[in-house]
Amino acid sequence: MRIEIETYITKNYYQLLNIAKKITKGHDLHQDLLHECILQIYNKEEIELRGYDDNQIKYWIVSIMRINWHSKTSPFYYKVRREIQKYSELSDVLEMEEEQHNYEKEIILSILETSFTELTWFHKSVLQMYLVLGSLKKVSNQTDIPITSVARYVREAKKQMRDDIEDYYNNDLIKE
Repeated sequence: MRIEIETYITKNYYQLLNIAKKITKGHDLHQDLLHECILQIYNKEEIELRGYDDNQIKYWIVSIMRINWHSKTSPFYYKVRREIQKYSELSDVLEMEEEQHNYEKEIILSILETSFTELTWFHKSVLQMYLVLGSLKKVSNQTDIPITSVARYVREAKKQMRDDIEDYYNNDLIKE
């Protein structure tokens, strides 16, 4: 990195932080954005600008911050924003009314338990192994059953259980 850029960042850090805050419209991640951009600049081996006066450097750093904030392919997006989005989407789902959620959850669990006990012993065994091992390939390796067959048996078991849940809700809606 050129010494002019390093000096500018050191001298104008708080100004850059305020610019990052404006780019993110006051989002809590403005500091993270600035720090990630500074890391990107430090890791860049060769930096060529038209001039190395303060205005050129500032424009260049601001453009890096804007690209990192608005682009869904930027390093900042992959490191920070995408992960934050996953958690915020999860929290949106979890903000359902607690009582209704718990009641529906209990109903679905009881339907699944009943449905699971009604599966054939083979479908039940394959599904149970799939749930414990976590992948079709592991079940296939452990049982010497072809992976396509394991996938079919798991799919059939899931479909049966899903149909039982749908039947419950369809019958429940008819009663109302």
